[in-house]
Amino acid sequence: MGNNNCIGSRVSRDGIFQTISSSVWWARSKDCLITYNKKENVDGLSLNRVQEPPFHAQNKPPEQMKIAKEEVINQVPSPPKPKENATVPSEIIMKVEESRPAKPASDKEVKKPAEPTRPNKSLVKRTPSAGLQVDSVLKTRTGHLKEYYNLGRKLGRGQFGTTFLCVEKATGKEYACKSIAKMNLLTADDVEDVRREIQIMHHLAGHPNVISINGAYEDAVAVHVVMELCAGGELFDRIIKRGHYTERKAAQLTRTIVGVIEACHSLGVMHRDLKPENFLFVNEREDSPLKAIDFGLSVFFKPGEILNDVVGSPYYVAPEVLRKLYGPEADVWSAGVMVYILLCGVPPFWAEKEHDIFEEVLHGHLDFTSNPWPKVSASAKDLIRRMLVRDPKKRLTAHEVLSLKLCCMCQYHC
Repeated sequence: MGNNNCIGSRVSRDGIFQTISSSVWWARSKDCLITYNKKENVDGLSLNRVQEPPFHAQNKPPEQMKIAKEEVINQVPSPPKPKENATVPSEIIMKVEESRPAKPASDKEVKKPAEPTRPNKSLVKRTPSAGLQVDSVLKTRTGHLKEYYNLGRKLGRGQFGTTFLCVEKATGKEYACKSIAKMNLLTADDVEDVRREIQIMHHLAGHPNVISINGAYEDAVAVHVVMELCAGGELFDRIIKRGHYTERKAAQLTRTIVGVIEACHSLGVMHRDLKPENFLFVNEREDSPLKAIDFGLSVFFKPGEILNDVVGSPYYVAPEVLRKLYGPEADVWSAGVMVYILLCGVPPFWAEKEHDIFEEVLHGHLDFTSNPWPKVSASAKDLIRRMLVRDPKKRLTAHEVLSLKLCCMCQYHC
């Protein structure tokens, strides 16, 4: 791809969820939508959240924007164990429009896709408010973007933002600039989401595998986030190209992915939308560094707090997120799904419709019988099982995954 696909996950009106991705695990679909009944008003809850670091808008590079205000409930009992016949919460209603996945070979059997395709919507709940006037998003004076940078070609586009190549005038160095139109910030939550995403990027600054923010600027019509340029494309696209990775290479990528999660959790940040599309390579070399992007759904959290807003992407969402009682363990589940995909090329929980995907997430069984799994080491399969335990209390933490000597995955090749 060669472009920064740093268009933050946003949501459209009427509570419809959206993502930065433009295609799905099945035949690429542009209108796979997920909506929610308004039986519960869960927006706006944010109790006893960890104190967020003071916000500083710097005249140097960042990245994305976020959505969905998290709801935090203190001293809530541990998430209930899944019931034998539990189903997807009744509040979740699926709406699948025109583009649909190819029909399975048999009416009785749904087969996994031959190659990975990406979901094109992230789960984010929003409450639109027409006519919101935004005077200042960053709450501080910034210089004008064009005083410091020359804008170049468009790198990518999303519903709420467009990413451009930009060149710093003082140094001639290339960056990516995401411009977020204020007219697209429909609610006070939308504005807060943008602020929080920039805060989180500054909070994580300095980590070698997190995209770096160079500055944030605001003018009358938009907020501009200047960030590191990652020209090597998405991890997702390299999986498509390869089919799947060897255990040795998958182990290296797993260390990077889980290392980012451990760093986030140690700093009180939950990513909440981990997937191959949200990891970019710095360059096109095979040994290119890998960077996490898109902190648009990320939130600050305090140990022991429970969140209950449903966010994420269908194939990667943890079962406890669907049950609306979750914590940072949900990020480890998403990483476990990614490890499975790295080793075989398809997601572990797959179906044609979102509702059925969620049923698979809640009750499906891991397939370790079809190719290439017979050639994959027992230790690699055991790691995946322990990352995809449905009880979050029994699931490995990011620190425990890194302590397991992932080199055990390198003894064999897929």
